[in-house]
Amino acid sequence: MRENELSVCNLTVSIGDRTILHEISFSVSQNENITVLGPNGAGKTTLLKAIASTIGFKGDITLNGKKISLMSPYTRASKLGVVAQHPDIDADFTVKTFMELSRYPYKKPWERLTSADRSIIEESLQLTGCTDFMDRQICSLSGGERQKVFIAAAIAQDTPIILFDEPLSHLDPVQRNKMSKLISVISSERKKTVITVTHEINEAIQNSSRIIVIDKGKIAFDGSCGDTSLKKVLDKVFETEFISADWISGRQPLLFPGEN
Repeated sequence: MRENELSVCNLTVSIGDRTILHEISFSVSQNENITVLGPNGAGKTTLLKAIASTIGFKGDITLNGKKISLMSPYTRASKLGVVAQHPDIDADFTVKTFMELSRYPYKKPWERLTSADRSIIEESLQLTGCTDFMDRQICSLSGGERQKVFIAAAIAQDTPIILFDEPLSHLDPVQRNKMSKLISVISSERKKTVITVTHEINEAIQNSSRIIVIDKGKIAFDGSCGDTSLKKVLDKVFETEFISADWISGRQPLLFPGEN
């Protein structure tokens, strides 16, 4: 088995009498940058919640052959970092305090942070552009600033796998571009496995190494961004014919929704 291999086998998730995911199976290797696409209600967020073991499911989800759901919370937090779609922070933490909490999987109760911990936190704040408001309370931040802090905390948590659910929401176009590129760097240069759920098809195509398309709870596509069949799958899944437009030589064409 390859290092830090995540395996999802026959994953089925039901809520009440509705089945959200139907026997989904795929594996992920170290430092892959995967984006999950699909229409509203396809099961994308449910997939991430199942991997993070925050909801019940049938089937097996393993990391290096060990079931993630059976790991202790500390062990799981040292393996998986999660940036949720709408994270809520009830306590009046400052950004600095919240970032310090990201190191808890590696600390004993009441153990102080080391200089190495603080170095990782500082670097994560700098990478995401959060240094200027590290002393502010999270509740005082704008939606975009708060989203950047959650991304910074996931980086500081320093897990081999990071799950992002709409991580670029609330960000302006310039910040979206910066964060999207940063996520790619985290995967390619820091050897992290990244799985991102998004509705931004072009950002996914330009920055991911692999695309998974989910439709009605099943995998409709799993392959590279340059696969010529991807557009046809997206046409079918979104029930529209996307218009393909070349923009920069050597880059994947941009896709824009056409007529239904």
